Amino acid sequence: MKISAEIKHWLAVRWRAFRIWQQKPHEVAPLSEQSHICSSCATQFTGNYCPRCGQSAAIGRFSFKKAILLFLDVWGIGNRSMFRSIRDLMLRPGYMIRDYLRGMQSAYFPPFKMFFLLAAFSLVMDQGLGLAPGDKQVADKWQNIEQLEKEEVAETNTRKTDLSDEEHMMINGKEITSPVAKACVKFVKVMNTLRRKNPAVFSFLTLVLFSIPMFFFLRSNPKIPDLRFSEFIVALVYTSNAYTLYSILVKLPYLAIFDIFAILIVLVALKQLTGYRKRRLLGYMTLSFILFLILLIIVISAGVYIIYLTS
Repeated sequence: MKISAEIKHWLAVRWRAFRIWQQKPHEVAPLSEQSHICSSCATQFTGNYCPRCGQSAAIGRFSFKKAILLFLDVWGIGNRSMFRSIRDLMLRPGYMIRDYLRGMQSAYFPPFKMFFLLAAFSLVMDQGLGLAPGDKQVADKWQNIEQLEKEEVAETNTRKTDLSDEEHMMINGKEITSPVAKACVKFVKVMNTLRRKNPAVFSFLTLVLFSIPMFFFLRSNPKIPDLRFSEFIVALVYTSNAYTLYSILVKLPYLAIFDIFAILIVLVALKQLTGYRKRRLLGYMTLSFILFLILLIIVISAGVYIIYLTS
């Protein structure tokens, strides 16, 4: 089936308009020249917000939309910037991150707060909301903490490693006698406990560790030649938020197609942020992953050594 010239032209125009919108920074509402009397403190002013108490000049009667925002504000997500951040992270992630780093911070939801909120929501989705066909089985699987402990032990003991006894550690039915081996087992147990009980903290620490080698390659890029490490951490947190958003969509019924978007969004975000070509960026990411594995081995070795000294 061939696409007609009119449809091709229409798609090309729409795609061009979308690309222009992607690269265009968020525009703040123009300053109102109308005089207002603040309904909260009765101050007369000109502009969008009261200079005395900060209340919006557009305040009015409660609407259904405002009631929803107040409800969401209980969890700290009632701010309008949250929805704008979700939209831009899914459609123009790299451009949005660059705008945020350049100072447009009031227009977007704080990256670290969003990171932990999305991590918590993703955990809830993993445990099941009854939205997907398999959610009932998932909810039964994670019904209580005892079942969770059993599943975690079964997952981490793929080599039949018994971590239940601190004094008599067993591997394949044989007791561990080497102090170094005991330190390794204790380190694995500590990391597994952190991953299970604080998945957001564990993910953040992994992200920071991965950012070290990647910053080495991306610290001087065409779009931000003088990128700082602190700024790069913020950029990676926002990129992780974009990945989590698509990962959450994958958990919904009939939206498994977004699985590939969850993987590609990382590449898209970094490409838009840095301005590197795809091939070069893929090369940098591959080298960063190799260095990350080496760095991970060093960190694990250091952790085992510390436990060995203190035990």
